[in-house]
Amino acid sequence: MSSVHVHYLNHASLLVEVGGVRMLFDPWLEGTAFSGGWGLRYDNPEAVRLGATATHLWISHWHSDHLHAPTLSKIAQLNPDMVVLANVSANFSMVDRMESFGFRDVRPIGERQSIELNGQTTCCRYPTAGIDNMLHIASGSWSILNYNDCNLPAKAIQSLRKHMGPIDLLFTNYNHAGKLFDVVDDETRKEQLSEVLELTADALEATRVVPFASNHYYRAQVSADQNASMLDFDDLENLARSDERYIVLRIGDQATFDTPTSVRVSAREPALVPQRLEVHDYGPAVPWYELLEEVSVRSKALRGQFLHMGKLAVPDLVVRVSDHGRNLRLSIGQDAREADAGDSAHIEAHSQAMRVWLARRFGDDTFIAGAHFRLLDPDTSVIERWALVTLLEASHLDPQSCLHYLGARDGRRFLWNRREEILATLLGRRVKAGRVRI
Repeated sequence: MSSVHVHYLNHASLLVEVGGVRMLFDPWLEGTAFSGGWGLRYDNPEAVRLGATATHLWISHWHSDHLHAPTLSKIAQLNPDMVVLANVSANFSMVDRMESFGFRDVRPIGERQSIELNGQTTCCRYPTAGIDNMLHIASGSWSILNYNDCNLPAKAIQSLRKHMGPIDLLFTNYNHAGKLFDVVDDETRKEQLSEVLELTADALEATRVVPFASNHYYRAQVSADQNASMLDFDDLENLARSDERYIVLRIGDQATFDTPTSVRVSAREPALVPQRLEVHDYGPAVPWYELLEEVSVRSKALRGQFLHMGKLAVPDLVVRVSDHGRNLRLSIGQDAREADAGDSAHIEAHSQAMRVWLARRFGDDTFIAGAHFRLLDPDTSVIERWALVTLLEASHLDPQSCLHYLGARDGRRFLWNRREEILATLLGRRVKAGRVRI
C-alpha cells in the first residue's frame, strides 16, 4: 500500500498526495472572504507556493472561502497547466470561471461522474442539494473522502456511503460557518459542534478523520461575538485524546499515512500564531432610494420563482439599516419601502450588506454565511424564511426551477443525483436555512 501525504495549507485547503496525484482543495490562502465578512485566523506564508505544486485542483463549491479569486489567480500564474476539475451541474458550471483565472487545462466533472486522474487513481464527485459537493478519491486500496462543507442528514450520508464503500480517510468541517439563529452559550455551542463532528464520522464509518474546516473568524462587528464559540485546535486535540480516529493538523502541519491506522505527523516549525482579529469596514452608505430600487428588483423576482405562493409562506421582513437609521420593509413580490415608524425590526444590517444580499449574484450566501447582520427579534422565523427562499432561488432550487428540472432529462437526472438527500430531508423535515441537519 502506497502512502498518503497530507499538507494543511489553511482554512479548508489541503494538498493531498496519493498514487502520483497531488490534489489541491479549495485554496483560500490570503485576504478576506464573503465580501469582508470572514478573515483567516492564520497567515501561512508558504501556502500559495506549495499550492502551486499541485498536479490537480478541485473546488468543492462557489463560496468565496473555497473559490477565492485572488488566491486562484496567483496559483494560475505560478502553474497555469495544472489540471482543474470544474464542477458542472444543471444549475451551474465552474468551467468559464476557472478558465478566467488563467488555468489552461480545465476539465468538466459532472455529478457522480468517475474521472481517471492517472493509471491508479480515480475520483468521483457527489453533489448536495445546493452548491456543496464532496469528492471521493480511490487509489490502489485507499478510499479518501473530502466531505468538506456538506451538510446532510445522517440517513443520506449512510445511503451515500453504500456507493463509496469503506472510508479510510475523511476530511471534514467542524466549525459553524454563518449566522447562528439559535441562542446558546459558547460552551454549549462547542459541545454541539463536537457532537456533529462525531456523528458525521460515525455515519461515514471512517477509519481516520482529519477535521480541517474551518479556521476563519467573523469580521463583521454585528457577528463578532460568534468567534468565541468556535472550536480551536486545542479543543480538537482534547477530542482526539478520547477518540483515536481524529488526526489533528494545525495550519502548516503535514501528515503521512502509511496505512489507515499508521500515521506520522510533522508539525510546522515554528508553529504559526493567530493573527490579530480585524473589524470589517463597509465604507460609504448606499443612497437610500438607490438601495430601495436595487433590492426591489430581487423582491419582485422571487414572486414568480415561487409560483406566486411566496407571499403566503414568507412574512414581510423589517430591516434596520444601521447607517441610515431607517427601517426597510421587504415583501415578496412588491417594491421595498420604508417601514412605518411603529414597526419593529427583525434584523439590522449596513446598506452595503443589504446590497450584497439582494442585488448581487450569490449575495445570499455572502450575506448569510458571512454573517453580515444582527438579530434584533428573538423570534428568528421571519429572517430564516427569507434566508431559505433567497438561497433556494439563487441555487435554482425554487419551485419554478424544480418544475423545469422535471420537464427535462438533464433536470430529472439532477434531482435523481440528490435522491438520498431529498428523501432524508423531507422525511426528517430538516429544511431550515443555516441549520445543521445530521
